[in-house]
Amino acid sequence: MKAQCNVVFTVLYLTFFLNLLAIKVTGQTAKSQEKHLKVIVFADTECPITQSYMSELKKMSEEYRSKNVSFEAVFPVYTVTDNEIKNFLKKYGVSFPGNTDKAHQITSRYHAKVMPEVVLLDAKGQIAYQGAIDNWYAGLGKNRPKPTEFYLRNAIEATLNGNPLMTRRTEAVGCLIND
Repeated sequence: MKAQCNVVFTVLYLTFFLNLLAIKVTGQTAKSQEKHLKVIVFADTECPITQSYMSELKKMSEEYRSKNVSFEAVFPVYTVTDNEIKNFLKKYGVSFPGNTDKAHQITSRYHAKVMPEVVLLDAKGQIAYQGAIDNWYAGLGKNRPKPTEFYLRNAIEATLNGNPLMTRRTEAVGCLIND
């Protein structure tokens, strides 16, 4: 019996030690390494609401990078060029990628209607949340001094922690995506 307890203790100790080593080497727990979330931001270089959210999106992408959350901007505008997207992201100091979606394949897949609109995909690629980044904009031309509800941030945190989402869908306010 004592030998079995020693074996169990040794296994538990080694498991703890290896997890601690993984945290020191990667800065992440085994649990966080398993999850990879993705935020798709539907954006337009000329939309004032998209422009006003770029600093917040930059901050969030930097904050959550270490937690295996990636960001990608999708530009569903027929006239935008790759060079314009590159310059737009550079202007706002954003390090996440941006791509055109002129054929609206991604836009149609997620039924995005406005820019900016976000889609949070869980580790299985399923939609965990879709809609507004926060409630800063109540309507076109109607914004609060600062947001009071942080939909995307709350959805990311809940998904990372394995908690149920209180809000899975909101209506985003922004520039319409033309068909």
